[in-house]
Amino acid sequence: MADIMLHTSNNSGFTCISNTFIDDFMKDANGEYVKIYLYLLRCLNREDYDFSLSQLADCLDHTEKDIMRAFTYWEKVGLLRLEYSADNELSGIYLEDVNGSGSFTSVNNSAAPMPAVSHSAVTNTVAPKMATPIKPSYSADQLDAFKDEAAVSDLLFETQTYLKRPLSSTDTNTLLFWYDGLHMSVDLIRFLIETCIDNGHSSIHYMDTVARNWAEDGITTVEGARKSSSKYTNTIYTIKKSLGIGNRELVDSEINYIDKWTNTFSFDLDIIREACERTITATNKPSFKYADSILSRWHKASVRTLDDVSQLDQNFASATLEKLSNASASRTKFQQTSGNNSKAKTNNKFLNFEQRQDYDFNALEKKLLGN
Repeated sequence: MADIMLHTSNNSGFTCISNTFIDDFMKDANGEYVKIYLYLLRCLNREDYDFSLSQLADCLDHTEKDIMRAFTYWEKVGLLRLEYSADNELSGIYLEDVNGSGSFTSVNNSAAPMPAVSHSAVTNTVAPKMATPIKPSYSADQLDAFKDEAAVSDLLFETQTYLKRPLSSTDTNTLLFWYDGLHMSVDLIRFLIETCIDNGHSSIHYMDTVARNWAEDGITTVEGARKSSSKYTNTIYTIKKSLGIGNRELVDSEINYIDKWTNTFSFDLDIIREACERTITATNKPSFKYADSILSRWHKASVRTLDDVSQLDQNFASATLEKLSNASASRTKFQQTSGNNSKAKTNNKFLNFEQRQDYDFNALEKKLLGN
């Protein structure tokens, strides 16, 4: 995996922004693209600095896809040139001199390994599919009009609950931009916020980047967003593998089961995988219905972790042993009672006398004959 070299023809001990960039390039560019370009300029003058897409994305609270989209834009307008190794991996970023001066100077920064990205992948996949509108600044009257909508008002309240803090005016403006400018439904916005927070990103700025990505990718529904999610794709793959399902797509009814387990029940993947493995052990076939019966029972029992599953198993085993023990004791008592009843029957008043075992038939005969 090639390191990335960040270099330019004009290296100095400070970050210098050309007036040409401000006058001719900045005004037409997306604000986030400008931020990324400025940060590239800053990185040129940092010694012993590990430069990589992941580092840049983390620093600016972006995704790597956002970073590559910005690189592609600036390459298109002529401010930088992306360089690739022989195996089509991004190996360098050359920042052109905005003022057109000549010589080639470089600053080497050893980078952490990054995923292979071919030039065709950058231009065909990372480039925006749809242009997103510019985020407006809503007036007080417009904000009041939005808040009069019950669904929007509920969304703002829920977002504050998710973030565990009041929304600033900028936060509110951003959420309304998703709803009004990007035409996202309230359900899709809610799913966006939940997904970002679940992945450890509580920044509205980060969420705004994801929202723009979805808009550019033509994602308009929760189902579409979920299917595009790498986490959801991993969930599908893991469940298929646990159930022994080969190279076939899941049907809608099976997808609905997975939605139920992950969203309605909110089970972690390890819980779902355990239920799937038990399904195969019990039925020897991939039965979503059987797995659902297990997970429904666990959900009813408030299972949240594998330790909870183990505890539930122990409780079930203990209850089973207790039932067997009680059944055995009842059977023993019944047998004892039956034995006593048999003795009672042989000692009733009709048979309560000493029965003679030996008789003198000669004496009886003489008595009967009167002799």
